[in-house]
Amino acid sequence: MSFWKKAGELAMKAGSAIADEAKEAGERNKEYKAEMPNKSDSDLARIVNNERSRSPLKASAAFKELKSRGFSPEDIKGM
Repeated sequence: MSFWKKAGELAMKAGSAIADEAKEAGERNKEYKAEMPNKSDSDLARIVNNERSRSPLKASAAFKELKSRGFSPEDIKGM
């Protein structure tokens, strides 16, 4: 097998893995968005403050839900 053929196969595998991960992230984001309206303000604030580095998608969904409830970004940071 030539070098370029092997390189092409590896690039295809990498591209496929990236596409799969993006699809999974999109699905997780939808799940988080559906889950957040059922949570209390204090639960959402805890998620924003504690999960930002572990789960940025979840923290972002919680932040957006708090904003939709009328909280400003400054209010959310102070919660």
